[in-house]
Amino acid sequence: MKFNVKLLVFTALIFVSTHIIYSQTDLLPVNAETVVKKAAAQTVVYEEEFKNLLATETKTFQQFDKNGVVKKQSVIESNFIVYQSLRDKNVISEFRNIVKVDGKSVSNKDRTPDEFFLQIQKTNSVEKELERVQKESSRYDKNLEIQGLTLLQASILSENLRPYFDFQIIGSENIQGNETIIISYQQKRKSPFISINEKDTKSNELSLNFKLDVPGFVKKAGVFLRGKLWVDAKTYQLWKEERELTAQTKIPLVILKTDFEYQPSDFGILVPKQIGLSEYLIKSGSKKDEPTTIKAGDIKFIYSKFSKADVEVKILDDTP
Repeated sequence: MKFNVKLLVFTALIFVSTHIIYSQTDLLPVNAETVVKKAAAQTVVYEEEFKNLLATETKTFQQFDKNGVVKKQSVIESNFIVYQSLRDKNVISEFRNIVKVDGKSVSNKDRTPDEFFLQIQKTNSVEKELERVQKESSRYDKNLEIQGLTLLQASILSENLRPYFDFQIIGSENIQGNETIIISYQQKRKSPFISINEKDTKSNELSLNFKLDVPGFVKKAGVFLRGKLWVDAKTYQLWKEERELTAQTKIPLVILKTDFEYQPSDFGILVPKQIGLSEYLIKSGSKKDEPTTIKAGDIKFIYSKFSKADVEVKILDDTP
């Protein structure tokens, strides 16, 4: 399983539904378009502020057998850092300094992140730099590759993706004493920015390319996204998101679920609290029966309170 996220550039227009709900906070009517616009603006603030932050991350992998019983589990504990590229400050990545695997300390637990950053100065490009960061961060993930889940909030709110979705206000909910507006979203047509098992292409716009083990007919049918957002009624920051990737077969099949939950921070933004990801395998049906799915695995990320990373590394110029 491979999750790829690329950088975004805002370029497209907004098309949303206009169902109206009254906010209990100020008794003024708001519609889906207003909420989506303001929430999208807050995701940009999130990206700007979510840099050089540090937390403890506990990542739990579970694999299931055909009867839904856990057959394998692994727990990885890391010091998680939102890493800014040394060569391009506009490029960020997730760096994990792994300290424990299944409760046992790993050999590099005494190596500090800033020492590792000094080592990657020897790379000669942004691509090589990020490749080294990712390799170090995922060396106990075996054949899985999951990157970028923390770096963007509600990626479907980016301007190049929004035109492909219908948005509706479906209710409200109080979360930790904060009133939220619940927005549902449903992809309404195919998008060149949402794909499965495509070759990576260089683009300035955000694209979601899901690397999953699926039969050929799923790629041919295409995939759509749907889900819900819990948006703070006062600040328009995101408290929760539930997202499903569906294969567009005769009866849409959910092949990937991702849940995001956020927590307050000292930096004016809500930051990740936990992220859950579930992958489903497709069982091909007979000529009479439609395909079905079974859960193949779960991955859960849990984060401590975030703080500012006290690490500053600069590329040294060896030219005399």
